[in-house]
Amino acid sequence: MSTSTLPVSPTTGEPITTIARRGRVGLWFMIVADVSGTIALVISYSYLWSLNVNGGWAPPGSTLTADQTNSTIPSDPKASFAVEWPFWAIFLVVVVATVLMWFGYRSARSGNHAGLVVGTGLSLVVSVAALVFQWIQMSTFPFGAGDGAYASAVLLLCASNIFHLFLLIFIGMGIFARARKGLINKSNWYQAQAASYYMTWVCIAFLLGAILTTFMVDSPNVDPAIFGTFKQQ
Repeated sequence: MSTSTLPVSPTTGEPITTIARRGRVGLWFMIVADVSGTIALVISYSYLWSLNVNGGWAPPGSTLTADQTNSTIPSDPKASFAVEWPFWAIFLVVVVATVLMWFGYRSARSGNHAGLVVGTGLSLVVSVAALVFQWIQMSTFPFGAGDGAYASAVLLLCASNIFHLFLLIFIGMGIFARARKGLINKSNWYQAQAASYYMTWVCIAFLLGAILTTFMVDSPNVDPAIFGTFKQQ
């Protein structure tokens, strides 16, 4: 097939295959950069959890264990750990948003414009819901940022989640708007594909956070090293 007969972009006039190739390169660079930041958070959390410097992993006055937080939200102001199930619930909401985006992308490939609009629109709505749930979770934690290394590490993980969700909403708004205008279609689907790929990585990032906050709560280092004069307030 000659270049002149290839589908062209409605905005630049270039062949779709050329733009899609550039877009994939940019997408993978974006994902690699995002992976680097997420892995740094995972390593930081794991390091603080395992080292427990000066016994400062959990907040002072710790009274709850990881198992005890599964049943009810802690009401004790001295409670150390966050309830585990909201991390998994928010992860599942993000998975639903990603599945809907994939549905929209597949609909575009098959020429189903209605499915494309519905899938991308619902994906955007669910992403907004995930952001609301994440904010509620952060605002109801039984600790503050200064209450030990665990509190700081968990809040940083949640801040990363919020950053990801803002990106998903921004991307989702663009995909939905272009889908409604017909700029994403059977011949020009690469943007919906790129959004689906990125959202799949975001699901992995949320999953890593849920695993950390579920299985790495109580520090295994019960005899931590003492450095300098640092101590819990």
